[in-house]
Amino acid sequence: MNRSPSRTVELLRRAVSSGAYPEAERLLGDFREEMQARWQAATSAAERATVAAEVGDLLEWARTATLAGRAHAQRKLIHLTCKKAYAVHSR
Repeated sequence: MNRSPSRTVELLRRAVSSGAYPEAERLLGDFREEMQARWQAATSAAERATVAAEVGDLLEWARTATLAGRAHAQRKLIHLTCKKAYAVHSR
């Protein structure tokens, strides 16, 4: 069965992508509740495997996106620090 992402998943992806981590953390609680309900409603090992795979995929994506965002912010900070060092010495 191929399910479309829930509204919570869409909002969670949007929050992570935009760096709205407090909102993402709140939505993660909602996501956990949804997945727990799906897990409990599952009637076969295959359905539970699907739920587990969806959770793993989303969490791995969120981890990768968060690390990429942090790396980008770090590069910007280093660049700004270098610009500031030159600005101080050029007076």
